[in-house]
Amino acid sequence: MLDIVNVINVSVIQTPVGLGNYNINNVALFTSEIPLAGGAYGNFGDYVSPDAVGDDWGTGSEAYAQAIAVFSQQPNILAGGGNLIIFPMLPAETLAQAITRCEPLVFFCGIISNTYPTSGNMLALANVVAGYQDKILFLPSTTGSDIAGPFTDIKNATDNSTRCLYYSVSALTARMFAAAAAGRGLSVDFSGANTAITMNLKQLIGISPDEGITQTIYNNCKTAGVDLYTDFAGISAYVSNGANKFFDEVYNLVWFVSQIKVNGFNALLQVGTKIPQTEPGMSYLKSVYRQVCDQGVNNGYVAPGDWNSPEYFGVQADLIANVLQKGYYIFSAPVNLQLPADRQARKSPLVQIAIKEAGAIHSASIVININP
Repeated sequence: MLDIVNVINVSVIQTPVGLGNYNINNVALFTSEIPLAGGAYGNFGDYVSPDAVGDDWGTGSEAYAQAIAVFSQQPNILAGGGNLIIFPMLPAETLAQAITRCEPLVFFCGIISNTYPTSGNMLALANVVAGYQDKILFLPSTTGSDIAGPFTDIKNATDNSTRCLYYSVSALTARMFAAAAAGRGLSVDFSGANTAITMNLKQLIGISPDEGITQTIYNNCKTAGVDLYTDFAGISAYVSNGANKFFDEVYNLVWFVSQIKVNGFNALLQVGTKIPQTEPGMSYLKSVYRQVCDQGVNNGYVAPGDWNSPEYFGVQADLIANVLQKGYYIFSAPVNLQLPADRQARKSPLVQIAIKEAGAIHSASIVININP
């Protein structure tokens, strides 16, 4: 008896598992403390509760206190699937060196610590963090001169991946403020609808408002792009200043760029045959980038609006119309204009994306007209 394969031959092709999303809600805590026996010394530990941190580091440790500050916020990093990752620092290792050493081990976005550089070394650390483009350092200080000093230097260097925080009470409480800010800020589930946030006027659980903030300090921090935690008429509130970009601008862009990378990689990985170097092939590639743009609109990061930048690409009228109607515009250079060397190297033509950020309202002015 002959096998049916002589007539019908069936092959099964399964789609490869794609690259998972970067978890930009992972917060790294770098500590000079030594964990209890059996802890994570020399490596790192993942945590989703302060209790587990207490088990490894002791309930009297600052690591435990900072974990409480992170996980006490509502919502916190868990809302977006994040973990607290604790890295023990090696002897005599600076925070910049620790970040460089640990960055290849596991992905993290937020950075907090129990030891920060002195004023003279803050800018150098900010430069290191800026080089990664997917990290956000929460850098606290209790020194008022840092506002016009290194914090302003960081702003002038456009190192907006470093979020400068001023809290006058004490160095320890300033570090708790940084941990709470990281826990509350890195809490967005970007796959949801209207989930994007601003940190401005958010309340931090377990953090007292800084009573040392005067109007002068407030104004200086606004100029330098330094964030505060103070009170307005007795209401505790986080103050997000934008001279070095607002926190959410930086955070949202980290998500957007990371998701574009993942979608582009998975498009190349998961196609069963190939993406041809043709206009239909480019249409498919742009469709996976469009998914990210649409999700940006859905979660509230991107919104339709006027394109008021002097920079244009593609067809100017199409850019203006698409941004006004959808909030974004995607353009790729024509395949037939591609350089032969790029075609032989199997590169896609350049894809350019314009997005309009939804922004956020932080203050309002009201005029009341009275007719007696």
